[in-house]
Amino acid sequence: MQRAVAILDVGKTRTKLSLWSEQGALLHRLDRANAATVLDGVAQLDRAGIADWLIPALADLGRRAEIKAIAPVGHGAAAVLLDGDAPVCALDYEAPIPPQVEAVYAPQRDAFAATLSPRLPLGLNLGVQLFWLEQLHPGLWPGRGRALLWPQYWSFVLGGERACEVTSLGCHSDLWRPLERRFSDLAGRRGWVERLGQLRAAGEALGPVRRGLAAAAGLAPDCVVHCGLHDSNAALHAARGFAELKGGAFSVVSTGTWFVCLAVGGRGPASYDPARDMLANVDVEGRPIPTARFMGGRDYESWMGAAIGAAPRLELLAEAAALGDWRASEPPLRATRAALELARRADRALGLTAAEGPILVEGRFAADPVLAASLAALRPGQPVFRSSLDDGVAWGALRLVLGETLPPAPLEPVAPADLDG
Repeated sequence: MQRAVAILDVGKTRTKLSLWSEQGALLHRLDRANAATVLDGVAQLDRAGIADWLIPALADLGRRAEIKAIAPVGHGAAAVLLDGDAPVCALDYEAPIPPQVEAVYAPQRDAFAATLSPRLPLGLNLGVQLFWLEQLHPGLWPGRGRALLWPQYWSFVLGGERACEVTSLGCHSDLWRPLERRFSDLAGRRGWVERLGQLRAAGEALGPVRRGLAAAAGLAPDCVVHCGLHDSNAALHAARGFAELKGGAFSVVSTGTWFVCLAVGGRGPASYDPARDMLANVDVEGRPIPTARFMGGRDYESWMGAAIGAAPRLELLAEAAALGDWRASEPPLRATRAALELARRADRALGLTAAEGPILVEGRFAADPVLAASLAALRPGQPVFRSSLDDGVAWGALRLVLGETLPPAPLEPVAPADLDG
């Protein structure tokens, strides 16, 4: 049986488990929709549902190849509160923060210039979630309680080791000062640092899979669990492996529920504007990466409504661009205009980051011909590519596990659309 690596990608909307050969071939993929759950009246992540699905899913993949390593990837602004080894809750970042919690929390944050982490809506700053947990579980948090960042919670589930790492700490959390490469004063003052696990590298092997899980899923006892990382940073790490992007500045537009535009190298923005959802992500080497974001996937679903699934068409682009009330148009026109709107928003976000050099569009919307071609037209001085991979996030995590032994995948150049018809 051939050797393989499994990548667990726990996104906001879906969870995917993919199996890859050591030569970088996708062997199989499983996925599930994450459920909306509520605990004590507060929205939670689907932690238990994912955990119940994970063991039989691993068993399925383990019958197809010998899994030698597993690496988790997860979205940002999420952590699981633990009492000992027992999970207590995992707040959903879309849960509204009570006004009285926000009022006390806000003045305690480090300055934006230090964290490059703007105060975002709801619970999108992990720090405010931890602060709220102090009110929800005063006998546990911080006290004897522990918390694990979302990717590292899953490495804990798989292998039993507690860890944290910089790509999730640096994802608009209020917990990290990326220019100084250290925890924020807020995290230290409130006693959170020592409760988040040992700081480890994203690609580091933490140890073997838990014995009980190995037996239940039919995995070899020497299957290794890696620390894991934030999903957009996994996509960025994948991009660093493409020959077309090496040797200079480039940008990644990682698409999904969120569109995350990351600018690597170059001069960078003259300043960060927190009011425009500008921030710094932190890459696997601990370097701050200028970033601008918007919730493109969620907006696309709202724009399309019952027409979701209609395919955008390049030949309709000029007509769609001229529409007034386009959200009432026929599904193909609406899909085409929606793709154009996403490209326009990505163009603005790239402008905020002072993007230079080639642009890679990856993720859920990379195959959309209108979005990529429109973006190429809007940024004529920068070549636009899309990956032949259908999952850059998983590929980035795989690259962490396999390193330079993973062969590069080619990129597809995108011809600019004619926006004027």
